[in-house]
Amino acid sequence: MSKLPVRLTIAERQLSSGLTLLAVENPGAPTFACVVSLEVRAADEDPKLPGVSNLVGECLDEGTERYDALALAAAAEGIGAVLEGNHRGGVVMCPASEQKKATDLLRQVVLRPSFPAREVRRVKDEVLTEILAERDDPRTVAARRFRKQVYGKHPLGRPPQGTAKSVAAIKPKHLRDFHDTWFRPAGGYVAAAGPFSTEELLDRLERSFRSFRGEAPEHVELPTIKLPDATTDVHLPMPREQVHVFLGHVGIRRTDPDFYRLSVMDHILGSGPGFTSRCSRKLRDEQGLCYAVSAGITGSAGEQPGTFTAYIGTSAANRGKAVDGFLHEIRRIREEPPEATELQDVKDYLTGSFVFALERNSNLAAYAIRARRFGLGFDFLERYPDIIRSITAEQVREAAERHLHPDRLAIVSAGAT
Repeated sequence: MSKLPVRLTIAERQLSSGLTLLAVENPGAPTFACVVSLEVRAADEDPKLPGVSNLVGECLDEGTERYDALALAAAAEGIGAVLEGNHRGGVVMCPASEQKKATDLLRQVVLRPSFPAREVRRVKDEVLTEILAERDDPRTVAARRFRKQVYGKHPLGRPPQGTAKSVAAIKPKHLRDFHDTWFRPAGGYVAAAGPFSTEELLDRLERSFRSFRGEAPEHVELPTIKLPDATTDVHLPMPREQVHVFLGHVGIRRTDPDFYRLSVMDHILGSGPGFTSRCSRKLRDEQGLCYAVSAGITGSAGEQPGTFTAYIGTSAANRGKAVDGFLHEIRRIREEPPEATELQDVKDYLTGSFVFALERNSNLAAYAIRARRFGLGFDFLERYPDIIRSITAEQVREAAERHLHPDRLAIVSAGAT
């Protein structure tokens, strides 16, 4: 079995509240990182008020019960920390010597935000400005409509930022209510990585988060996302010279047994580095249709199904040719095993590049959470190279045939007519 350049030591501890603590020992690092990721789901926000979850994450670090926004920023800066909130928790990175203070700041941001009215208004204005600006961006317009076409009325079909109308209607009370209801310990994770023993890290995390209590909320059961019966094709005219085209359909979860075979397929088909993938070679280099082109199914896979998405920016005159080019390559990879050199090049790239994910402690902490959340096992990084090397050309083709559906696509474009 292949070995990592640095062997990771990871340990976990389950608290009675349902919170799982994870520790990654990284002896040579002078830095520390802590990540909180709670069980907050896409369907948890009110469907009449999309964007609440996103705005909660954006406002977590705008003030706590102990600090206002400026004092919090000064406290983080004073220990050389980078502190950020998100819709499921947050992350802090700092020098290892300041880990205690940094963890305390993160705990306050995630568990005791104050959502001050003045700061909420400012962040809302920033989000609204982005939403309004994106109305004039054909790539964003097409991407959002594509997502809606794929997911339909499923909660994943809502724009994560919300709409201009919904964001304008959000008040600090809505943020507090959402936080109080869904930021609970059950099913959540706190992971830390740094130059300390795992037992020492776990003890420190437990001291910081043992007061985090609350009954597990009842999450809404998400409906199944179905493929369409036939391909749909939508164009949204906009006064632009280019046209931005998305095509695809519902994808897979991270736990799908074909995930690794499909990861290899993605790099062969449309997500390989540089311009080495088939779609890049055919549509960009040989046909000269574009500069930006991609296709893949595993990049968006998570707890819920992601999407198989192919994208190209091209001229209006070449829209049909570009779509036909994608369809040809999708059908080809379903029908013909990849060539031996293609397969080996992708294997070499994947097994050679995955170690870059180990360069930062924040990545290590996030990896520990993913390994636990998706049942990968803490030795996953050691097993990964052999998993990839064991994949055959026929397995790639079979996985493509199972998961790519060229006759049941959502095709969406925006831009020039």
